[in-house]
Amino acid sequence: MTSQGRSSPLLEARNIWVVYSDGTVANKGVSLTLYEGEIHGLVGENGAGKTSFVHVLYGVVRPSAGEISIRGVKTRISSPQDARRHGIFMVPQHNVLIPSLTGIENIRLSNGKGAVERVHRIVDELGLEVDLETPVERLERGMVKKIEVLRALSTGARIVILDEPTSVMSPVEVEDLARLLRALRGAGFSFIFISHRLDEVVEICDRVTVLRDGQVAYTGGVDDVDRLYRLMFRGEEFLGDRHGGGGTDLLRVYLGIEGNGQEELANMYLSGSRGFTGYVPGNPYRAVVPGMSLVDNVRFRVLERDVDYEEFTLRIVRSYEVVAKDIYTPIDRLSGGNMQRFIVGREVELSQDRCVLMYPTRGLDMRSMALLHRRVWEAVERGCEVIYFTEDIEEALMLGGLVSVVYRGRVSEPVPADKADVDRLKMLMSGIGWS
Repeated sequence: MTSQGRSSPLLEARNIWVVYSDGTVANKGVSLTLYEGEIHGLVGENGAGKTSFVHVLYGVVRPSAGEISIRGVKTRISSPQDARRHGIFMVPQHNVLIPSLTGIENIRLSNGKGAVERVHRIVDELGLEVDLETPVERLERGMVKKIEVLRALSTGARIVILDEPTSVMSPVEVEDLARLLRALRGAGFSFIFISHRLDEVVEICDRVTVLRDGQVAYTGGVDDVDRLYRLMFRGEEFLGDRHGGGGTDLLRVYLGIEGNGQEELANMYLSGSRGFTGYVPGNPYRAVVPGMSLVDNVRFRVLERDVDYEEFTLRIVRSYEVVAKDIYTPIDRLSGGNMQRFIVGREVELSQDRCVLMYPTRGLDMRSMALLHRRVWEAVERGCEVIYFTEDIEEALMLGGLVSVVYRGRVSEPVPADKADVDRLKMLMSGIGWS
């Protein structure tokens, strides 16, 4: 049952403020109500305050003001252990299971024999299709995420916070996870679903809370993607320009879940290039030197070229909307989104003949995604070949260019984005339809 018709909230967070020791105000009076048997979306651009807020709920961050009630009882949550005792569990974005163990072994190791019995009871009662007997390292990522959800419930949790649960899933796996969450919702479990994929929020969630600049911009029924976007970004044009692709062979988009041969494909492009080739790896933090300033993180990449380092760094900061005190700020003091935009900007703007970008917008909000897309097209228009890897069908079609699917080392024939068959792309990403 969803929240409709229910008068007693399962969880209430009221007027939550988070002010960090350096004076940063992350949350400004944020309130959220979660009902039993509800999937509640939480969205907002990077830096909107989502992480700080859910860390308050999970006891990682102590609020500067505000209160939390569970089933109407005011509750103090000072640690994750406290949160779990109160029936709250947080599933992080990245898998934390031990790869060599099965799902059931991971659950037993984490939470004991009673947890295993609890999971078996949930699976049997709801008729869930979950592979608990195969080593995690041999499972598809969607199945791993389902096991992580059940591991959370094995603690006795009634409220599960899901941080970007679909970020590395194929469309079929997303649909499968959605079915699991709906079944669990029907059994009275509740979820806070954090995502930057607004189409999935519309499809999966019962209600949504939109954060903007640390405050609640909207709470209520799930509406269309365009409206949610305008709420997040003060009515700015939805996703910027949508490029039709035009069949250009200077922008090659490779669509597929990471681990299907993308690294080998990227290396092929890198080894066959001439002149300076920009490269953003799948983990962008591998592309920086922590402790060095922004300008020095440009200097070490340029070496023999005649570049005004300060002017070039300033141009990246301005063009890619990087929030930093100045260009001499250590790069590891930037927020994740700002660091990522800076890295992408450095590589794109330095590139001469070719630039290889592996998941450059992963984890970024839609506004940042649109900004990077515009900069990519500017590079293409000046004659730079861009090789772009993504796991998101919507992004691939929005970006344009020639789109191919990568699956277990195979690459499909490229098609212009504006002529691509979405259903076929979904099938190919899921391993169906390969001859």
